[in-house]
Amino acid sequence: MRHTTAYDTPLGEVLLASDGRALTGLWFAGQRHAAAGLSPDASPLDDLPVFDVARAWLRAYFAGEKDVEPPELLLAGTPFQRCVWAALREVPYGRTVTYGELASRVAASLGRPTSARAVGSAVGRNPVSVIVGCHRVLGAGGELTGYAGGVWRKRALLALEREGLVVDEVSERPAALVRSLAGVWERSVRATHGFLLPGEVERMAPVVPGAVEGVPRLLVASRAGVPVGFLGMGDAFVKMLFVDPASRGRGVGRLLMERAVCLLGAREVSVNEQNAQAVGFYEHLGFSAYRRTPVDDDGRPYPLLFMRRPDRDDGVAP
Repeated sequence: MRHTTAYDTPLGEVLLASDGRALTGLWFAGQRHAAAGLSPDASPLDDLPVFDVARAWLRAYFAGEKDVEPPELLLAGTPFQRCVWAALREVPYGRTVTYGELASRVAASLGRPTSARAVGSAVGRNPVSVIVGCHRVLGAGGELTGYAGGVWRKRALLALEREGLVVDEVSERPAALVRSLAGVWERSVRATHGFLLPGEVERMAPVVPGAVEGVPRLLVASRAGVPVGFLGMGDAFVKMLFVDPASRGRGVGRLLMERAVCLLGAREVSVNEQNAQAVGFYEHLGFSAYRRTPVDDDGRPYPLLFMRRPDRDDGVAP
């Protein structure tokens, strides 16, 4: 592995490595076994042709495109590891296997028994994340376990492949997007804020576009190009999180919050105390209340809970 370059993806920065011809490594920053096997004298080289192909593949993949030709790969490892990685490449886009199922396939290929544990160890050392789909391997009961880049990334990759759910941070706020997000807000509030007094939605609606335009950081979850949820935050404080009712219960809110926590450093949020479902959602993600106000920011009779999440090593919720 003689050359490297860094590339920003929606799930964080990755390090790409190459021998000059093929892609030999792709690791998320901070993941387990990152840069394993990388030569100490590897030098940055951004304009290597294989890196151009890899960047183009990553852009297409995270935009939800399915049938994009990946760059040429050269995976350095033991014969057993290479057999496991070859089996991984046979798992189709959007499909999953268990570690036990993968072990059976590897055993058939090798002509001898092998264990799910041994296969799991090889999967964890896959040197080319995403392109070689180790995120498609699940625990025996379908649990999202054992992903070197973090379980939250595994969940996001599977949501992209299974649901076509794309989550991006947006800086440009065109009028059409703002109108669409304002619509998500109104549908979400009408579905979840039954405690509001009559006329409150109509009173608040005119200020929503300005709030969306002015929030420092904005994450938008889209399916087939149509926004289905969004999150706005400033500093480490989540100021808004709304999911279209048609997409509730499908993990959109969790994906947005995990992205905010793990990539953007979100640690605090405020929520209407009367919205018990939302309070429970944040508690499940590791937030706990540290302050309560009897009214909201406008002095209306809607108590707010201010919740905080402690720092954690893995950055993911239970």
